[in-house]
Amino acid sequence: MLKNINLPVALLGVGLLFALVIPMIVVPEGTAYVISVFYDVMTINFPWAFMLIAFLSSVFAVFIMFSKYGDIRLGGANAKPHYKTFSWAAMNMCSAAGAGIFIFGMVEWMYYVETPPFGIAPQSIQAYEYALPYGMFHWGFAAWAIYLPVSLALGYIFWNKKVDSLNLSDLCKSVLKGNSLPIKVLRKVIDGLVAFGYIGGLVCTFGLGTSILAELAGYLLGVEITFGLRIAVIVVFGVFFILSTSKSIAKGISIISNFNVKLALAFFLFILLAGPTSFIINNFTMAVGTNIREFVHMSFNTDAIAQTGFVQQWTVFYWAWYLGCTISDGLWLARVSYGRTFREIAIVRCIWTTLACWLAFAVLGNYGIYQQLVNGLQLSQIAMDSGNNVAVLAVLQSLPLSAIAIVVYMVVVFVTLACGATAASTVVATLTSKNLKNDEEPASWYKVFWGFLVLLLPLGILCLEQFVPGLNVLTTIQSVTSLIVIPLLLVIALLLITFFSMLKKDIRNKELYVDDSKRIKWE
Repeated sequence: MLKNINLPVALLGVGLLFALVIPMIVVPEGTAYVISVFYDVMTINFPWAFMLIAFLSSVFAVFIMFSKYGDIRLGGANAKPHYKTFSWAAMNMCSAAGAGIFIFGMVEWMYYVETPPFGIAPQSIQAYEYALPYGMFHWGFAAWAIYLPVSLALGYIFWNKKVDSLNLSDLCKSVLKGNSLPIKVLRKVIDGLVAFGYIGGLVCTFGLGTSILAELAGYLLGVEITFGLRIAVIVVFGVFFILSTSKSIAKGISIISNFNVKLALAFFLFILLAGPTSFIINNFTMAVGTNIREFVHMSFNTDAIAQTGFVQQWTVFYWAWYLGCTISDGLWLARVSYGRTFREIAIVRCIWTTLACWLAFAVLGNYGIYQQLVNGLQLSQIAMDSGNNVAVLAVLQSLPLSAIAIVVYMVVVFVTLACGATAASTVVATLTSKNLKNDEEPASWYKVFWGFLVLLLPLGILCLEQFVPGLNVLTTIQSVTSLIVIPLLLVIALLLITFFSMLKKDIRNKELYVDDSKRIKWE
């Protein structure tokens, strides 16, 4: 049963996870303090680095879309996709955006109105005009472009260079040469860090998502929101997760992703038609224009003069979060993108995912803005005073057929979390396995094992929230998410060095796998 498990890597990943979660449970106040100190050091000193990474990734994405290199196909010229385009795109968007878009798409503008960027006065007209565009920027083209270089690197090395596994140490063998003890240890450490980093990257989505589900469940059931209720939500989620993990990727993730996308679209359509339709469309149109006009400004805004803290709390957090998820999400994307070209991957990841996220901001965000401006529902103050959970509930309560709307919203978030957990468990189980063939999945029990370990993260966050009075849960989640990226930056750099050296060699030797009809002419 253990013959395909890479025990050193698995034990390192589990050990690092427990090293993060156990202090949250045992010494929550001390843990919260240490996390905040490290977060402050990173976000105050290194915004410039995160800004440059995001902007250069955007340039790279555009280059892939419009250059001849976009014709490179994962698996070779004759490779056929494993999944239909809609299913593949749905899995892509669900694993990338996750449940976070249904939360931040609804509440992010509330924080920006109260603490706007660029030194703008709170609650001013200009604050409202920038609230939606800045959220769309954080969930837009630059955000998803951050994922692209790593995704293409993993897919190309795995499928085109026929590497035996998706373990990062195997993918980087051309750089990690030799069998000396230090090299062997380094390989194990890299794989363990990636496994831990993947799970850690989910702390934001799962921490916020399960907490909001508990809030909404308590409201519908008419019971008090207690620590026990939140634990119960995590347990129910775990049971559902087992059912989805017990099937193959195609039957599990594909089915729930398709269902989730269609249900989310129906939910958005309901709000658009039942809500202030004209205002939603008009303000979204203006927000798109503002986003385009201010893209370069927002991309390079380090807040060095005004020092409002906006960039550190939001933009740096988002870019660090996405960087922390690049390898894990890239492994998942590489796994399901066989037969797709670089261009297809870039378009789905950077354009279609952006449009899906912008749809959420357009409908959920603008509906809330209208309720505050026209109907006097002080949502931004609710968010600042009581947090995301109460703010989300307040928005949903204002909808027609609010009880049904809350149930649908819960299902969408719940299924999206399940999709993310299934993808996470599959990838981490793959990372900590050995001797798996290219198209072989880890055992179902092993994926379930890692899936339950993923659920330790929201448990740890709940303990911090429960036992640290006055704790800003959102800030703490942002801090944990951002800190996890630090050890992964070296791994990302190593992977990209390997990828570009391979690509350069293949270009020189004319060994790139592309369609005959679109073969790149090198001379």
